[in-house]
Amino acid sequence: MCVLPCGFHCCGKGRAVKMINNKQVKKNGHLPYETVHTEVGQDNILRVENVRMYFPVTKGILKRKIADVKAVDGISFAVKRGKTIGIVGESGSGKTTLGNCIMQNLKVTEGRIFFEGTDLTTLSTRDLRKIHKELQMITQNPYASLDPRMKIGDSILEGVRLQGLAGSKKENSELVRTVMETVGLTSSHADRYPHEFSGGQRQRICIARALALQPSFIICDEVVSALDVSIQAQIVNLFVEIQEQMNLSYIFIGHDLSVVRYISDQIAVMYLGKIVEMTDSEELYQHSLHPYTQALISAVPIPNPTRDRARERVLLEGEVPSPIHPPEGCRFCTRCRYADRRCREEEPSLACVGNNHYVACHKAVSA
Repeated sequence: MCVLPCGFHCCGKGRAVKMINNKQVKKNGHLPYETVHTEVGQDNILRVENVRMYFPVTKGILKRKIADVKAVDGISFAVKRGKTIGIVGESGSGKTTLGNCIMQNLKVTEGRIFFEGTDLTTLSTRDLRKIHKELQMITQNPYASLDPRMKIGDSILEGVRLQGLAGSKKENSELVRTVMETVGLTSSHADRYPHEFSGGQRQRICIARALALQPSFIICDEVVSALDVSIQAQIVNLFVEIQEQMNLSYIFIGHDLSVVRYISDQIAVMYLGKIVEMTDSEELYQHSLHPYTQALISAVPIPNPTRDRARERVLLEGEVPSPIHPPEGCRFCTRCRYADRRCREEEPSLACVGNNHYVACHKAVSA
């Protein structure tokens, strides 16, 4: 067994696990910088409180603000350590924007985001860089996220060098070899360029680059949406295996509800910048309450042609309303077959209906 400079133990099969002393640091709640901490549950590694992200709409030469695009509008949830929360919804629902807000790539309009008890919205750029060692994001497009002029080994080490954690040439090579073998690639791939790899291999390289900093939390932004079905299964199984080895926590953003169901412990359904339903994965699929969630689930194919043809399909009519001028009441009322006057005038809150099941629907809460 050898110890790598960034805190990995390299075991016989090339698997990478975190050093024990790093786990002790997290358990004691100490982070490598000084800042104000707020109380947070022991099991919660991330807590999002009433986050809003509005983009101004301007007009004229003077760029006068005339409206806001409400991309994320009052989102709250928590992620437990070692668990995965899936976020699903149509394109334009605000999923990726929410991920960028958590990473602080976008400064939120309102709200607070706590990671390991630290409010990320109050940190300076310097302190955010330090915390990004623990908090990583894997983007949707592996083709755009890799520098075509950099060899794969250098891309994997780029974050390590920016964090000042690079060791000797031999130690760096050993780190690259270990993380590449962890994601199912060989060390010989380190001297190649991105254009020499397939889409699935590039996504594995992006995962290896994130793992090189031994994070405790990874935001996966539609990481399998552009891949073939067989490659999707390999990547998702890889995420599950790595989570078991390293006790990672994930936010898994996606369109394919069957994939999200497989990897997630809890699922939040977003529509037009808001969470409309949130509960445990199996509870959502077995007892979905919001009409929008029911429509999404009904669109998932069943691998039994007879059952698939016999089940009732929930078809949504119309288009998603503009996030600049959303409906006054429930944001789904313009496409909901159960909507009445109350739905169009009064916005429902995300309320618990039992069994850790939250839904924003007047009909579901009153039922």
